Amino acid sequence: MNNIKSKFIVDAMLGKLVKKLRLLGYDSIYSSDKDDDEILNVAKNEKRILITKDSQLVKQGIKKNVNVIEIVGNDEIEQFLQINKKVNLGKCVVSGNNSRCPVCNGELSSIKKDKALEKVPQKVLEKTNDFWQCEKCQKIYWEGTHIQNLQKFVGILNDKL
Repeated sequence: MNNIKSKFIVDAMLGKLVKKLRLLGYDSIYSSDKDDDEILNVAKNEKRILITKDSQLVKQGIKKNVNVIEIVGNDEIEQFLQINKKVNLGKCVVSGNNSRCPVCNGELSSIKKDKALEKVPQKVLEKTNDFWQCEKCQKIYWEGTHIQNLQKFVGILNDKL
């Protein structure tokens, strides 16, 4: 499977994983409010790869000819390695230019600093020049400490890929 075209649907047990997938630029929807049949239908109709810890859902997915990745364990690096076995993720990169909104999965667009003036804390404005806005929910992002922590995670992950 080609990672550029891979899209995911992630079940409710893997909320942290879906946020990281989005920040790494993967189109990933979160199925916290869908039942198993709905999840499988979305996966099939939208050609999404189902990521789940639910072994019953894995069996149902296989029966319905849905691409499924079963996640075992809670270690996030290991979870990404399990995904990489099925979908070649390649080297992961964290950048506002390729990330998706961690909240709603919308695409991010670079915005000028003056568009962020009244929407971000003053201290952020003093230290930051690059901002991105979600095209869907309008939330504004910048590279803060959360991105630095994610960069560390990605560094460890890339060393193992």
